[in-house]
Amino acid sequence: MADGLIPNDWPELRLICWYRRCDVPIEEWEAWAIYRRNWRYVYQDQLTQEETALIERLKMKYGDW
Repeated sequence: MADGLIPNDWPELRLICWYRRCDVPIEEWEAWAIYRRNWRYVYQDQLTQEETALIERLKMKYGDW
């Protein structure tokens, strides 16, 4: 995405972005870093299909942890 990801559009990403504004776009690499750093706080059973697909895409693009 050229304009980045808006955390508010991704339920679990929004929750783990508690320290920043969630209505401001972030770069994909930054979203990936946030998921990686805070994975223990992600409710994996609450992930939507869309957010799961996003995480898989970011994982393919930026590498596994």
